[in-house]
Amino acid sequence: MKKLIVVLVILLLCGCSKKEFKPVEIKEKTVDEFIEKEPDYTDSNQTPIGFYQLQGNTLKRVSMISGNYQSMDDVLFLQIFPANEEMVTLTDGFANQFYQTWISYHDNMNVKIGFSLEFSLDNGETIFYNILSPSQTMEHWEFFMAYLYDDYVNQGKSFYSHIEENEYNDSTLFTAFKLQCGGDCIGVSSKVQLTVFTYDGEDDFLDHHYRGNSQSTVTICLRDGIC
Repeated sequence: MKKLIVVLVILLLCGCSKKEFKPVEIKEKTVDEFIEKEPDYTDSNQTPIGFYQLQGNTLKRVSMISGNYQSMDDVLFLQIFPANEEMVTLTDGFANQFYQTWISYHDNMNVKIGFSLEFSLDNGETIFYNILSPSQTMEHWEFFMAYLYDDYVNQGKSFYSHIEENEYNDSTLFTAFKLQCGGDCIGVSSKVQLTVFTYDGEDDFLDHHYRGNSQSTVTICLRDGIC
């Protein structure tokens, strides 16, 4: 009997209720969660922009240029204007009408005008670059030479030249663009895409390519059968 009592006491002292252990759920992160995502981008800039040929008091929109161009030939000279219309009638001269139309879209002058060129060579290489200031116009001068003009700042002058880097500042507005073939222009084997765009900061570019709303492109065919 004593042995039985001793056993019961030991069971009472050492007995433990059984705990239920639930496995800890470990959430594995997906690959996408480890990759730093680009911040969301929204472009509120709705400025119309396009390339135009000035004929008298009329601007005619241009979307394609074609010809048979040789080294050092002028390919195009086009006006830039903040519009989407196929034709714009000037009532106050180009420079003044450009400026008044431009400021009607902007409360400040932080929005700038830029360009990009893209084309392929005989060796299969594709060349792309932006032109945001005069210093970049000769980046690939062996293929193309570009010239930028500001008609507004030079209005009233019978003759004026393209903008040099030392003349470029925050108030400069590119109102005209000239493109000339370089010495190796014959090595370009594809159509040339010349784009004009408006931008207000670095976030308007992704991998150097413009991604905003405000842009227009001219396709250039340098010789027969290239486009």
